[in-house]
Amino acid sequence: MKKTGAGRMEKANSQDMDWMLQVMLRMYGRDGNAAEKRAGEDRVFHGPGFCMELIEGFQEIEKDAAGSAFLSEYRPKKLFASPGRHAGFSLQTLHTEEIPERENMEELREKLRHILMRSDRKTVFYEEGRASGDIPVLWFDYKSFAADERVYNLMFFFRAGADLILGTFYCMFQDYDRWKPEVLRTLWTVREEPEDENP
Repeated sequence: MKKTGAGRMEKANSQDMDWMLQVMLRMYGRDGNAAEKRAGEDRVFHGPGFCMELIEGFQEIEKDAAGSAFLSEYRPKKLFASPGRHAGFSLQTLHTEEIPERENMEELREKLRHILMRSDRKTVFYEEGRASGDIPVLWFDYKSFAADERVYNLMFFFRAGADLILGTFYCMFQDYDRWKPEVLRTLWTVREEPEDENP
């Protein structure tokens, strides 16, 4: 994604996150249900079977605005952005019926990395890790390229019931050292929440 003069994100092309989401959605299906935040809990997002804290100041972007960042109909179900929209989170719920029981989370991480490498050979991978909170969250970070911009991405995923939650944090590459510690702290807040407790 590329930042324009107004601080907005340009439409993604086939080598961006949009393309990878299309691949993953074809593999595992998609969940059309949208979970919402509870009133008075601005920093807590309640999803299907889980909840997590958001970074302070991040707000959900409406569907019309999200379309300016993701070109296809497969844009993430939830997109949150910082003030000025120079950084953001995306969340997508994927069905996991087609994922073999024997395929563990580490294997899924390698599959995601392979998909990203196929989309753009210039992708540079950095670290990987695991946030072992109430729900284990696996993550890895990498640098991607959109036009003349370098973009920092931290992809994460975890299981919530029968679903796989796929998320990505993105920002301009020069800002990654400011945001990365905050993102990792957020991953430790992911916890189980029965769907009947959602509003």
